[in-house]
Amino acid sequence: MSAAGRPAQEETLWTLEAWRGLAAWLVVYAHLHPLAGLDLPLLRFAFTGVDLFFVLSGFVFAPYLFGRPVQARAFAVRRFFRIYPAYLLALGIYLLMKWQAGGPLEYVWQHMVFAHLQSREMSFYYNPAFWSLPSEVEYYLLLPLLAAFTGGRPGRFAALVAGALLLRLAIGNASDAGAANLAFVWLHHLPGMGLEFLLGACAWRLAPLLRGAAARLGLLAAGLAGWLFLAALFAAQGDAGLNAGPLRGQVSWLAALCFAAMVAATALPRGRASARTVWFANWAGRLSYGTYLLHIAALRVVEPHAARLGPALALLAGCALTLAGAWLLYQLWEDPWRKFGRNLAMRVPQ
Repeated sequence: MSAAGRPAQEETLWTLEAWRGLAAWLVVYAHLHPLAGLDLPLLRFAFTGVDLFFVLSGFVFAPYLFGRPVQARAFAVRRFFRIYPAYLLALGIYLLMKWQAGGPLEYVWQHMVFAHLQSREMSFYYNPAFWSLPSEVEYYLLLPLLAAFTGGRPGRFAALVAGALLLRLAIGNASDAGAANLAFVWLHHLPGMGLEFLLGACAWRLAPLLRGAAARLGLLAAGLAGWLFLAALFAAQGDAGLNAGPLRGQVSWLAALCFAAMVAATALPRGRASARTVWFANWAGRLSYGTYLLHIAALRVVEPHAARLGPALALLAGCALTLAGAWLLYQLWEDPWRKFGRNLAMRVPQ
């Protein structure tokens, strides 16, 4: 089916927003659960919420790989104002927190231009969640070239996916998480992560081909079962165990494959959900970026008081502070800049 024959993006947007919310809170759990002394074995795999974000980006921009024209300048303007202002404000918050804690302000220019994914220390220096943003930006920058290569031809898209898979297998096999060698660094840049975006595009291609509830439910169950299997494997073996075997450097894209199946299975039109469900899903998605950016700041505010508050209250405070920060960021800063970018993009000559 051509891109022109697809359902409008707005019809499935609410489900994507719900998945964005889940992705953000999986990452929040991965970082905040020690506040409550929680260690649920399967949820040690919650860090793969980042991979779900990559899948969702691939899903949203898939039409460009299947024939929709890319207006590169307008696309760049929209993406810049969607991503950068909120990121820059969040970076300013972490810089201030680092300064107040008496830490040196290092790697500032690298973070300002998304060039901080050079080492684990540099990537995690202000906020460990910042590591994923360079990969996202790299995909945006390369998307017009990828779209030109595929030219809307399924065979070329399949070749692109196959090439990304081979590259991921090679880089993953050469990576060393313990030593954080060069292959490990490239594993987290687009050469390693590109496959995950393309799996999202595969989900977009597959979604309208699923006929009937049984097909959707079966794919959803398969994706969930696959993710739970990987989660159980990770809980049993950990990073060290997995990196010592054939799955070295491959677990995150396998998780992305499972998420892609679930996203495709749940790409339902708006009319099949209640207004309350759509409202909740949309707000979960709107706040997901702020939640992702600010939850480490909330953790650092609450952590010194965790013993006095107690586990449950400390976790609740961390989540509440994250949610409040994300809401304020969205209302006062993120959404106004997003709207400005959209309006500006409509006036950009092509």
